[in-house]
Amino acid sequence: MFLDLAKKRRSVRRYLDRPVEREKIELCLEAARFAPSACNAQPWKFVVIDDPAKKERLRRAAFSGIYSVNAFAGKAPVLIIVFRTSGKLLPRIAGCFQGKEYPIIDIGIAGEHLVLQATDLGLGTCWVGWFNGKGVRKALNSPLGQKPVAIIPVGYPVPDKKKAVPRKPLEKISDLNPLKL
Repeated sequence: MFLDLAKKRRSVRRYLDRPVEREKIELCLEAARFAPSACNAQPWKFVVIDDPAKKERLRRAAFSGIYSVNAFAGKAPVLIIVFRTSGKLLPRIAGCFQGKEYPIIDIGIAGEHLVLQATDLGLGTCWVGWFNGKGVRKALNSPLGQKPVAIIPVGYPVPDKKKAVPRKPLEKISDLNPLKL
């Protein structure tokens, strides 16, 4: 059941020193590829770093100084950098009228597809948005039209007995009777 998978997903910050099979990473990317996006723009690119030397260079560039609170990510066997690409013009124009950044919404949906697939495969992930974006772009020599939006560490989680983080009750986040508004 999908709800069971959604409940199982956690933000993992401690990973086993165990490589992640390339096939599992490809399945995660495939799940992200099928995410919906405004006007089918697919404004994303996923860069996978699992080479230890490259990962260390990226870790130093992304998580030093004020960003060091997320240095745990560099200890994961795999880092997936999610880039925003230029995408299509129509969603950007529509977003200006609506006051929304559709590419960021689209990337969030694709990223969630990725982390849910990872969870289903027994992998742990954590969506990291606090990092040195300029450092990441420089370390990866990314093109000007691509902006790093998130870094998703991926690996086998260290077993954890902690309870799930409490969620707000359904009645606090929803209104099944909109006429009350």
